[in-house]
Amino acid sequence: MNNLTLFLLSANLLILLGHVAGSKVLQIRGIPIAKSSLYPSDRDFQCLDGSLIIPFSHVNDNYCDCADGSDEPGTPACTNGSFYCENSGHKPRYIPSTWVNDGVCDCCDTSDEYSSGKECPNNCNELGKEARLEQQKAEELIREGNKIRMEMIAKGKQLKTDYQARLVKLRAEYEEAELVKKEKELLKTQAEERESAALEKYKQTEPEQSTAEEGEEEEELRESDAEDYFKLLDSDNSGTVTIAELQVRVTFDKDRDGAVSEEEALFFLNDQKEVDLQEFVTSAWTNVKPFLMLEQGMFKPADQREEGEDEEEEEAQEPIEEKSEQEKGEDDGAEGEDRADDEQKKTEESQVQYDEETQALIDEATVARENFQTAEKSVNELLTEIRKFEEKLDRDFGVDNEFAPLDGECFEYTNLEYIYTLCMFSKTTQRSKSGGSDIILGHWNDWNGPDGQKYSRMKYDNGLSCWNGPARSTVVNLSCGRENKLVSVTEPSRCEYAMEFSTPAVCNLSQDSANAHDEL
Repeated sequence: MNNLTLFLLSANLLILLGHVAGSKVLQIRGIPIAKSSLYPSDRDFQCLDGSLIIPFSHVNDNYCDCADGSDEPGTPACTNGSFYCENSGHKPRYIPSTWVNDGVCDCCDTSDEYSSGKECPNNCNELGKEARLEQQKAEELIREGNKIRMEMIAKGKQLKTDYQARLVKLRAEYEEAELVKKEKELLKTQAEERESAALEKYKQTEPEQSTAEEGEEEEELRESDAEDYFKLLDSDNSGTVTIAELQVRVTFDKDRDGAVSEEEALFFLNDQKEVDLQEFVTSAWTNVKPFLMLEQGMFKPADQREEGEDEEEEEAQEPIEEKSEQEKGEDDGAEGEDRADDEQKKTEESQVQYDEETQALIDEATVARENFQTAEKSVNELLTEIRKFEEKLDRDFGVDNEFAPLDGECFEYTNLEYIYTLCMFSKTTQRSKSGGSDIILGHWNDWNGPDGQKYSRMKYDNGLSCWNGPARSTVVNLSCGRENKLVSVTEPSRCEYAMEFSTPAVCNLSQDSANAHDEL
């Protein structure tokens, strides 16, 4: 082989591989030098997926031989390949191989447009300088935020300690309140027995009206009672009735197993975790009322009625079905008179004058009932408080409890149309600027950040259902900031909301240092 032949072979090899001047190592175009060992020039090339062996001269020959595109890292021949921009002075990066020699400068060192004729300025140093300045600002932000984060950690740990102490005290108060309740219940029972015995001589001798319809008219709860009962259930005066507030009342123990399960509570709240007054009256009250009436003895279930009651109802209803419109009108008038008579009787009963001894027993029973109700309310309120603090102690407030100080804090964001509210570890809402009630966009569920960044994202779900759509939900993305602030709110998909929240709680200096980019 003569010298000319050797020269031509060497020249072709340099063109194919891209030789680095002054180096004995052949730099394969489109890969970092650290991967050069995967492309040995003294033997055939094996595709990196192991699927094929080709002559080394076929590497970067602008023809795609390997299924994984590994034989063409420096040309656009393989649509699934990638090209490495070294970008000395800035960040190295990979770009799709299809971008190579396409007339667009993608690498700041111009290496991707080596044969397209496109003149690209090498501006890696300028871009690197700007990137380093941005990184310095980011590092300064993290340092400042981390100082506040350490304060939040200290406060969070103290809150946990306070919660534990408060829970111990509440449990002791609850045990004492239970004893008082049992005592008041016994006194109430005894007083009512004496009251009942004393009232025997004042009972009316007139027969009770037989129709179940009239009995129900006297006993049925009025719809206006819903608001009063809502206030009774809302033991923490939060403006909503929750699952926890229903679970302390035996009224809602549907299966009578001694405990109100979450499923039973959800039934009464129309499958919602909490309802406000309007929702309670319009939807939940329908489920609550029959059980409340049953508890207060206002009616008996069908399977508990005495024999003959159903027959009496049918007999009372049959003539009504056969009456003419004129007769019905006459009956309506008579019914109005009967109701007036009933009201008069009630008034007369309320004006009955009892002897001094009987009145004293009635007064004693009334006081006993009031004392029992007060004791029962105290027990329920304590139980609600206990469950609240148990939930706080069980809640995941971060590795170092750094999020504990944010518990219950609410933040607002306003755009042209709506006011959005994020209440940490509670719920997210939307309210129109023109007025109206809050729409719940989700209740606190859990953290759901990616691996290694669990506490970078919060999930709120089971919000108010959209019209002919799913229940609303919200994802809250957390970023490092000097203050706790709701930065923006969007709706990427129908009924799915995304909130951006900045907080010092995620300004973790040690974690950021571990992820720092040395190339800058």
